[in-house]
Amino acid sequence: MRKLLAVALTILTLLGFGQSVLLNDVDAAAKLAKIEQKKLAIVFTTQTCPYCTKLKNETLTDRTVKELIMANFIFVEAMYDTSRSTEAFGQKMTYAQLFNYFGVSGVPTIWFFSSEASPLVYLPGYAPASTFAQVLRYVYQEIKEDFSQYAKKKDSFVGERKLLRVTEEEASFVLQNDPNALLVDSVVEKPDVFKVYLTKDEQTANKLNELGVFRVLLITD
Repeated sequence: MRKLLAVALTILTLLGFGQSVLLNDVDAAAKLAKIEQKKLAIVFTTQTCPYCTKLKNETLTDRTVKELIMANFIFVEAMYDTSRSTEAFGQKMTYAQLFNYFGVSGVPTIWFFSSEASPLVYLPGYAPASTFAQVLRYVYQEIKEDFSQYAKKKDSFVGERKLLRVTEEEASFVLQNDPNALLVDSVVEKPDVFKVYLTKDEQTANKLNELGVFRVLLITD
């Protein structure tokens, strides 16, 4: 029985890890980044871009890259589209206009933002997983050193743990829009530290935080 349970848990873990880290709604992503206090990243792509496909299928499926994203970022894809729109940056724009707004002339391009959607820095072009993982650590920690110098060093940063208080409305939004989010009413014995855990129980929230979960959201009235 224990062996069957272990196999089942392994399968569930693999299935969860196989999920894409890319959302497809810029407005929802911006709101999630604010609630979860993660940095926002917009991946600008087109349907005919081979390196966009390579980025999504190879770089963004790398285990280290996915863990860094799940712990610290909300990633969203903005494919060139004149029919979809966003108001995440103070005015209504189509996704196509968003390209012009951020001066995107080649794809893929990734713009990084603070949790409040303030622009930080952008990465033009494709990057392999090893380089991309360094970029994620560099951006999240807002390191001021030149990246070429930083990249020569070893950095074991994985993420920043935060226990945040959220409203019922915010919790509902997270559960509806973040596929990485879970609602629990008691402590998970071996939590996936890269998931976003929501709970109404303060003791459970504190314990999950102690166990290393990077984002714990305590639902308050």
